[in-house]
Amino acid sequence: GAALLLAWRALYGPVLRHTPLGFADVLQRGATLHLGDLAAASLLLGGASQLYLGTLNLVPLPPLDGGRLLFAYAPKTAGWQKAEHYLVERNIGLVAVLVLLLLPLGGSSPALPALLDIVLKPLLTLLLGA
Repeated sequence: GAALLLAWRALYGPVLRHTPLGFADVLQRGATLHLGDLAAASLLLGGASQLYLGTLNLVPLPPLDGGRLLFAYAPKTAGWQKAEHYLVERNIGLVAVLVLLLLPLGGSSPALPALLDIVLKPLLTLLLGA
Protein backbone atom coordinates (compact mmCIF):
# COMPACT_ATOMS: atom_id res chain seq x y z
CA GLY A 1 0.00 0.00 0.00
CA ALA A 2 2.77 2.42 0.88
CA ALA A 3 4.58 1.60 -2.36
CA LEU A 4 1.44 2.38 -4.40
CA LEU A 5 0.98 5.70 -2.61
CA LEU A 6 4.62 6.63 -3.09
CA ALA A 7 4.30 5.74 -6.80
CA TRP A 8 1.25 8.02 -7.01
CA ARG A 9 3.20 10.81 -5.35
CA ALA A 10 6.16 10.35 -7.70
CA LEU A 11 3.99 10.35 -10.81
CA TYR A 12 1.27 12.87 -9.98
CA GLY A 13 2.79 15.29 -7.48
CA PRO A 14 3.06 15.59 -3.72
CA VAL A 15 -0.19 17.45 -3.01
CA LEU A 16 -3.69 16.03 -3.10
CA ARG A 17 -5.80 19.17 -3.51
CA HIS A 18 -9.29 17.72 -3.34
CA THR A 19 -8.86 15.60 -0.24
CA PRO A 20 -12.18 14.17 0.97
CA LEU A 21 -13.09 14.02 4.63
CA GLY A 22 -11.53 10.60 4.82
CA PHE A 23 -10.43 7.83 2.54
CA ALA A 24 -12.77 5.45 4.38
CA ASP A 25 -15.72 7.40 2.95
CA VAL A 26 -14.25 7.14 -0.54
CA LEU A 27 -13.52 3.43 -0.19
CA GLN A 28 -16.88 2.66 1.42
CA ARG A 29 -19.27 4.78 -0.62
CA GLY A 30 -17.40 4.94 -3.91
CA ALA A 31 -17.17 8.73 -3.93
CA THR A 32 -15.00 10.22 -6.64
CA LEU A 33 -11.77 12.10 -6.13
CA HIS A 34 -11.93 13.98 -9.47
CA LEU A 35 -8.43 12.89 -10.41
CA GLY A 36 -9.23 12.73 -14.11
CA ASP A 37 -6.96 9.76 -14.75
CA LEU A 38 -7.82 6.11 -14.19
CA ALA A 39 -4.20 5.23 -13.40
CA ALA A 40 -4.01 7.96 -10.74
CA ALA A 41 -7.25 6.83 -9.13
CA SER A 42 -6.12 3.19 -9.24
CA LEU A 43 -2.80 3.94 -7.54
CA LEU A 44 -4.33 6.18 -4.92
CA LEU A 45 -7.33 4.05 -4.01
CA GLY A 46 -5.37 0.80 -4.27
CA GLY A 47 -2.70 2.05 -1.90
CA ALA A 48 -5.20 3.51 0.57
CA SER A 49 -7.32 0.34 0.59
CA GLN A 50 -4.26 -1.82 1.28
CA LEU A 51 -3.27 0.38 4.23
CA TYR A 52 -6.81 0.29 5.61
CA LEU A 53 -7.04 -3.50 5.29
CA GLY A 54 -3.66 -3.97 6.93
CA THR A 55 -4.63 -1.73 9.83
CA LEU A 56 -8.02 -3.43 10.15
CA ASN A 57 -6.28 -6.81 10.46
CA LEU A 58 -4.44 -5.54 13.54
CA VAL A 59 -7.67 -5.06 15.52
CA PRO A 60 -7.40 -7.60 18.37
CA LEU A 61 -10.50 -9.66 17.61
CA PRO A 62 -10.15 -13.38 16.81
CA PRO A 63 -11.22 -13.61 13.19
CA LEU A 64 -8.51 -11.07 12.40
CA ASP A 65 -4.73 -11.45 12.66
CA GLY A 66 -4.60 -9.14 15.68
CA GLY A 67 -6.85 -11.57 17.57
CA ARG A 68 -4.54 -14.46 16.77
CA LEU A 69 -1.59 -12.44 18.07
CA LEU A 70 -3.53 -11.45 21.18
CA PHE A 71 -4.31 -15.02 22.18
CA ALA A 72 -0.88 -16.34 21.12
CA TYR A 73 0.87 -14.02 23.56
CA ALA A 74 -1.82 -13.88 26.26
CA PRO A 75 -1.29 -15.85 29.47
CA LYS A 76 -2.90 -19.28 29.54
CA THR A 77 -5.09 -18.53 32.56
CA ALA A 78 -8.67 -19.68 32.88
CA GLY A 79 -10.02 -16.18 32.18
CA TRP A 80 -8.12 -15.83 28.91
CA GLN A 81 -9.16 -19.35 27.84
CA LYS A 82 -12.79 -18.49 28.55
CA ALA A 83 -12.51 -15.25 26.58
CA GLU A 84 -10.92 -17.13 23.68
CA HIS A 85 -13.70 -19.71 23.77
CA TYR A 86 -16.41 -17.06 23.63
CA LEU A 87 -14.74 -15.00 20.93
CA VAL A 88 -13.47 -17.83 18.71
CA GLU A 89 -15.72 -20.83 19.19
CA ARG A 90 -18.97 -18.90 19.40
CA ASN A 91 -17.95 -16.41 16.68
CA ILE A 92 -18.68 -13.40 18.88
CA GLY A 93 -15.50 -11.74 17.59
CA LEU A 94 -16.84 -11.93 14.03
CA VAL A 95 -20.12 -10.39 15.13
CA ALA A 96 -18.21 -7.59 16.90
CA VAL A 97 -16.19 -6.84 13.75
CA LEU A 98 -19.34 -6.75 11.61
CA VAL A 99 -21.10 -4.45 14.08
CA LEU A 100 -18.12 -2.06 14.14
CA LEU A 101 -17.93 -2.06 10.34
CA LEU A 102 -21.62 -1.53 9.66
CA LEU A 103 -23.28 0.19 12.62
CA PRO A 104 -23.05 3.98 12.75
CA LEU A 105 -22.30 5.00 16.33
CA GLY A 106 -23.06 8.64 17.05
CA GLY A 107 -23.14 9.81 13.45
CA SER A 108 -23.71 8.85 9.87
CA SER A 109 -20.35 7.11 9.44
CA PRO A 110 -19.71 3.61 10.84
CA ALA A 111 -17.43 3.47 13.88
CA LEU A 112 -14.50 1.41 12.65
CA PRO A 113 -13.87 3.23 9.33
CA ALA A 114 -13.99 6.55 11.19
CA LEU A 115 -11.42 5.26 13.70
CA LEU A 116 -9.22 3.96 10.88
CA ASP A 117 -9.33 7.43 9.31
CA ILE A 118 -8.08 8.95 12.56
CA VAL A 119 -5.28 6.38 12.89
CA LEU A 120 -4.16 6.47 9.25
CA LYS A 121 -4.45 10.21 8.54
CA PRO A 122 -0.86 11.01 9.68
CA LEU A 123 0.57 8.15 7.59
CA LEU A 124 -1.43 9.11 4.51
CA THR A 125 -0.40 12.76 4.95
CA LEU A 126 3.25 11.71 5.17
CA LEU A 127 3.09 9.40 2.14
CA LEU A 128 1.04 11.73 -0.07
CA GLY A 129 2.66 14.97 1.00
CA ALA A 130 -0.75 16.59 1.46
